Amino acid sequence: MDSMYPKISTEPPSRSALFIKLINVLGLLLSLGIIGLGIWLATQHGDCEKPLTIIVFVIGIIFLIVSILGLVGASFAMVPILYTYLVLMLIVLVVLAGFIIFVFVVTAQGGGYSVPGQQFQEYTLHDYSPYIRHRLNNPTNWEHVRRCIETSNNCEKLNSIQSAADYYNADLNPIQSGCCRPPTECDYTIVNAGDFDTSTGSNSSNPDCLTYSNDPSIKCYDCQSCKGGVAQEIKRDGRILGIVIIVVFFLLVLVYSVGCFAGRAASREHYSRV
Repeated sequence: MDSMYPKISTEPPSRSALFIKLINVLGLLLSLGIIGLGIWLATQHGDCEKPLTIIVFVIGIIFLIVSILGLVGASFAMVPILYTYLVLMLIVLVVLAGFIIFVFVVTAQGGGYSVPGQQFQEYTLHDYSPYIRHRLNNPTNWEHVRRCIETSNNCEKLNSIQSAADYYNADLNPIQSGCCRPPTECDYTIVNAGDFDTSTGSNSSNPDCLTYSNDPSIKCYDCQSCKGGVAQEIKRDGRILGIVIIVVFFLLVLVYSVGCFAGRAASREHYSRV
């Protein structure tokens, strides 16, 4: 009956086993780094839409489990578990490669455009990828984002602006540019404290001009320019995430390659004792 189960070695650990333990400790640290990246994304001040955060958490947790499995297999010289670890590690690498491609495809399109005479850029949703447009045009998703922006302090910077010169030279982030003010083409004049003179109406065909209101609970929160500002934040975070994941991916390829070599050595040592 005992032959049906993997033998747990009572001999001192081999060099291969110690090496596998070492690379899995490094793997544990990398997985904690990925989870930490997810926490960073989730706690970014002012960011109200984080579609990639959950994916990062899942990848980090899966990799953590795989690394623990490798440690268990190396610690008890359980060769079947070591091979299971290598197979799962390969799956993690394939998932990471797919995720990297997805992130860069999703964030490839879009960006702000400059308006003569003003320091900050403006944004519009239709410039961005179909995935981002679909998420932000979803009423449920956008209601959550809208509430987040309304209750944040993003628009407070405009409230401190007292003159047109200060307004056009302000360094506004994408949310402030898209959600706290009307597009420049509306040709509304800033009055003070972030309010604009809309009494004369606008000759622009941009529907955002009619959507904008000086009411702090309305502003331009339902404008396409606001969704464009949020899309730009997603693109920015996605690019940062993609670069970090690429670095992690190549580190994992190195760990996996070394693990395969050490795993074969551990297998030979195990079966030479049988």
